Amino acid sequence: MTIQRSAVLTCVLCAAVLAGCNSNNEESEAEVRPRASVEVASATPGTIDNLVHATGSFQVLRDEKVKSTITGKVENVLVLEGDAVHKGQILAMILSQESNAAIAGAEQLLSQASTEAERARAETTLQLAQRTAAVARIAAPFDGAIVHRFVTEGELVTQGSDLVEIIDPKTEYFIANIPVNSVSSIKTGQQATVIIPALHVPPIRGTVQAINPTTDPNSQSVQVRISLGAVSSLVTAGTFGNVQIKVAQFRSVLLVPKSAVFHDDELDQYEVWRIQGDSLALITRVSVGVSDTSNVEITSGLRPGDIVATVGGYGLPDSTQVTVTPRNEHAE
Repeated sequence: MTIQRSAVLTCVLCAAVLAGCNSNNEESEAEVRPRASVEVASATPGTIDNLVHATGSFQVLRDEKVKSTITGKVENVLVLEGDAVHKGQILAMILSQESNAAIAGAEQLLSQASTEAERARAETTLQLAQRTAAVARIAAPFDGAIVHRFVTEGELVTQGSDLVEIIDPKTEYFIANIPVNSVSSIKTGQQATVIIPALHVPPIRGTVQAINPTTDPNSQSVQVRISLGAVSSLVTAGTFGNVQIKVAQFRSVLLVPKSAVFHDDELDQYEVWRIQGDSLALITRVSVGVSDTSNVEITSGLRPGDIVATVGGYGLPDSTQVTVTPRNEHAE
């Protein structure tokens, strides 16, 4: 009986030792388990603009195809695409059909002359034809830039033929295609900013000038004309751009960085990772209002001063232990 009791006590002691070891191991693992590192920001009252975003392209009000005033031969084209021109500057010279025929006839006589006398008469005739030739000098109708050249030297043209196309860059404007469900918030006089992804030029400021009263049935959009301030010479008619139109401004609303807010497509809700006690990340459902390129308005779910993860929070399980990294340390 004594031997059996000793055996039982031995088993109990071993089990206790093993349990203690396992417990120590678990505590050790918990102590050394790495924490996720997150950057944070606080929810702060502030001001935010309500922006309507759209795409569109640049156009010009003053665009003219310069035409030949007579029928004849193109003697000279004095400009190329991209050239800046001034009002009255000669763009092309057209030799009249009659003068061209006279000069061509005199040149043929000269080529066929077989004696000195015939050659002298032919040269006199050619000089007279050249001296009295009727040449139309086609001038620029206004200051602008050449965007297209339709003819080359030596080409025959008729009266009214297109020679070159000239635009006035100072009359450039932007046509924005506004989705029909956003048109009701657009008003003339609102501020707009046009950004051109394909060009390294600063954003272009403008103002809503006119709203087309009809809707495009295919795109379900409405064209809005935006007058522009200074436009870079790199921007030409037809250039694509993105526009932001400021339709309202909200003051004293709760804001967090845009990088802190995520949308759960499965649950169709917005979430942030709120940091509790500097070390615990809690998935927190929020309602959002307007947003801009930097911030999002929070209408419910957070209070002023709440701390949210801006980097490193997305995808963490709820109630994850985290280490907060100051934003400036991460940037370094």
